[in-house]
Amino acid sequence: MKVTLPESAVNTLTDIIKDNQDKPKTIRVYFAGFGCSGPSFGLALDDQKDDDVSCEVEGLQFIMNTNEFKEYGNITIEDTGYGFTIIPENMPTGGGCGGGCSGCGH
Repeated sequence: MKVTLPESAVNTLTDIIKDNQDKPKTIRVYFAGFGCSGPSFGLALDDQKDDDVSCEVEGLQFIMNTNEFKEYGNITIEDTGYGFTIIPENMPTGGGCGGGCSGCGH
């Protein structure tokens, strides 16, 4: 597993961990469902589980479910200034009709 993120995101995540001393120190990257533009991911402070892969970046420990990692690959985290955008290496193409998004008369 590889996580790429800018220094601003490292600083923000470090501050979040410091502000949440009662929570685990590992950062879970998790699949949060599908939206109109593909899979959506989130970040949460969580304990590592047996079926997780992990990596360390700039002193931050990231974890991800092994099956989700196999499907989506490495992760890039962008700091938008208002939160994070999480981009998987293997972004499925798609959209179109039947996905529950606007258009197509559904």
